[in-house]
Amino acid sequence: MAAERPLSLDPLIGGDDPAVHDVGHLLYRSLLRLDKRAYPSPDLAKAFTVSADGLTYRLGLDAGQRWSNGHAITPDDVLATVAFAQSSRAVDRRVTAALQGVRVGQEGSTLMFTLPTPLASFPATLTQLPVLPLGGLSAAALDSLAAHASRPMPTSGAYRVSASGSASILLERNPYAPVRPHLAQYELRLFSSFADAASAFARGDIDALMSTTPAQRARLLGTHGAVAHDISTFRFVDVLFNQRVPGLDDAVVRQAIALAVNRAAILSGALQGAGGVAQADAVTEGLPWVAGTLQAPPASSDTPDALLAADGWTIGDDALRQKAGQELDFTLSVPNADPLPAVAREFANQMKSIGIGLRLQLMKPSTFVPSALVARSFQLALGDWDEGPDPDVSSFWRSNAEPPQGFNVSGAATDPFLDRALDSLATLADPQARIMSAGDVSRFLAADVPAVFLYTPAEAFVTRVRLKGQRFLVDGGSAARYDTVASWRRS
Repeated sequence: MAAERPLSLDPLIGGDDPAVHDVGHLLYRSLLRLDKRAYPSPDLAKAFTVSADGLTYRLGLDAGQRWSNGHAITPDDVLATVAFAQSSRAVDRRVTAALQGVRVGQEGSTLMFTLPTPLASFPATLTQLPVLPLGGLSAAALDSLAAHASRPMPTSGAYRVSASGSASILLERNPYAPVRPHLAQYELRLFSSFADAASAFARGDIDALMSTTPAQRARLLGTHGAVAHDISTFRFVDVLFNQRVPGLDDAVVRQAIALAVNRAAILSGALQGAGGVAQADAVTEGLPWVAGTLQAPPASSDTPDALLAADGWTIGDDALRQKAGQELDFTLSVPNADPLPAVAREFANQMKSIGIGLRLQLMKPSTFVPSALVARSFQLALGDWDEGPDPDVSSFWRSNAEPPQGFNVSGAATDPFLDRALDSLATLADPQARIMSAGDVSRFLAADVPAVFLYTPAEAFVTRVRLKGQRFLVDGGSAARYDTVASWRRS
């Protein structure tokens, strides 16, 4: 849903708008796509290989593929798309940043991407780069494209644009789609707010709507016949510790907090039983190819109370633990964005049971990172982070990832073993090697406890009409609901 109309239909121009990003999944394919494990797999490309030094990726473009106007999809389209994404014309800054310094060339139908340094997340980046029909366009034509991005272009996905306006976009089957969709047309209605869209859903004006919070999901399911199709995201919610704060500088206190967390109670209570998946490691559960293989650390034989008591923290008259004049009473900073305040309250109640007090400080979401985290004015902070479709978490935990280079704000001492594991996770191309590195990262983080991981948020595609087809339970957030759209049928 966008505030300004008409909607840009170029995902590299309007990709910051969730509606544009989501529509892009229906209209455009990428060289690679995420499979059901959320692992990069062939799409427009037949396959990909990586050189021994991790610098060069080779992708053979599958022959015979066409745009919706019948023209061939060529390597020139890919070259021009990459050049456009790297330029100032594109506004999808995340993709632009990931492609900086990357050189691309071709040998026949094979495309070669040369990176300045090894980066194992590069295939995941290619899954996020929609290939556009830009081959052969002049610089002036590209400038015009950027200036008039609402004009429909030929597409490569399941649908092409039949009509678009300020209130809706009408899609029809792409006659050259690799898999012919069963639904002949797909209309997207555009609303300026969730409340307006939810009212239209309840009236029966629209058949399906995306919910991004448990409260939105519950509201939509109040409509008779509504069914929710849950989608795990690539995000994670955690509680960060500022280890410069007295009390939190004690690793035993942090370990006791980690032991005391009851994730099941958070999921069933604050998240109303449908807002996420429990997560105990640094890798989001939205990446099954990694998260599903990590072994849980051995359960501690100690209880949080026993750990704190053995460390000299005793219960005072106010039911809070104290030692040498220091009391375990802290402020928990949290963005005032549903459902995080409810999660924070549940977390605070759980800590109260072991003698640790937490006072909530609700902040504007726009000021949470700069005012609390970057300024290091927080004691504990609960945040929702987007890890993206790759397990590399260096920007959160590497010792040199302090702002503005990253989000490592814990103040922990440099851990060369953790840094080495993070570097392996970030650079090794072999999936099994990366899984082993992810396990090492999780173990090192569990030992120092710079944060406690709570859950991977989930979203839901709620429908009023019965749809059948390939399973809807997918990973990746709102746009992922369209990954199986070609198989959908009305019951």
